Amino acid sequence: MASVRRLAPWQWLLLLLLLYLGVGEVLRLWLGLLWTERLLVLLAALGVWAFVNGRFVFATYHALLAGARVRRLPLFPGPGGGEHLLVLAPHPDDEVLAAAGLMRRTWARGGRVSVVYLTSGDAFDLAAGSPLPSREALRRLALRRMVEAWRGLEALGLPRESAYFLGFPDQGLFQLFTTHYYLAYESPYTGLKAVAYPGCYRAGLPYTGKALEATLVELLERLKPTRILLPSPLDAHRDHQAAAYFGMRAAAALGLEGRLEYYVIHGGYQYPLPKGLHPRLPLYPPPRGRGLPWRRFPLEEEEVRLKEKAIRAHRSQMRLLGRFLLAFVRQNELFSPLPVPAREALAPEEEGWAVLEGREVF
Repeated sequence: MASVRRLAPWQWLLLLLLLYLGVGEVLRLWLGLLWTERLLVLLAALGVWAFVNGRFVFATYHALLAGARVRRLPLFPGPGGGEHLLVLAPHPDDEVLAAAGLMRRTWARGGRVSVVYLTSGDAFDLAAGSPLPSREALRRLALRRMVEAWRGLEALGLPRESAYFLGFPDQGLFQLFTTHYYLAYESPYTGLKAVAYPGCYRAGLPYTGKALEATLVELLERLKPTRILLPSPLDAHRDHQAAAYFGMRAAAALGLEGRLEYYVIHGGYQYPLPKGLHPRLPLYPPPRGRGLPWRRFPLEEEEVRLKEKAIRAHRSQMRLLGRFLLAFVRQNELFSPLPVPAREALAPEEEGWAVLEGREVF
């Protein structure tokens, strides 16, 4: 089936103006000039109101419409008593945004939870207190975010021992996976070339993709998780994409591919809408995750409350991104057993299948 062509913003404006003039003329002929004038004034006032509040109206409509789809999604299998959940987080706060409810329930039912932080979030300049912070200020930010991660886990009832900080460079994971897999990478934010923060799992490791991947393999082999939660490579953030690649390679090295589940944080177009705290709304599948076989994990009221508390523990991020972070406090969480959509879920033109169809590739 052919896809519907999307209208440009100026085309929408022109269409609305023509519709407005057409309706006004019909009403003028039908009702008479006096009533038409009153009605047009009312419509103009409503138009001004819609212009001012349009983003809120659209966001709420979008969330409610998309939420109707959530109820039709299959359920995510809840944790059992012997569950060991391992969450791979590119930055401190990703773990609670994606899976605070699942982490809390796993722990409450007698399971184990481990969170592996690939970076300590040391490249967020505005969170360090100024638009042009010093390298020392960004290093201090990393330590602060590690403490915030502990507090977020404690809000869920988890011990600090659940956290494993690897200390690799924020905004540099994609480079580690590509151009610096073997050659050490120097963070332009902190000036570091190796893991240097106290409390990290392996201090002194060089900033290379090889060292990061070897550390993940070591941790997976040591912790033996029964379920591994990691970002999908469809996430818009480069660090999240690289975390997905590193996580999948490490799991494959140990034959653990069947234990992987995926989440998306940076899901495209203002995801999730509406911004701010809306705990009664469902979390809907992200636009960038279209075609993934999403499964919903409904949260209990107490789990929703604790998720909000865990997110608020990340104060350095709440100060700047509070409305975005709190938008993940919803009635459910979403996970996918596949990192990218299966071929059957995509139209041929979306992933190049039309080009390859019927041809010898190798």
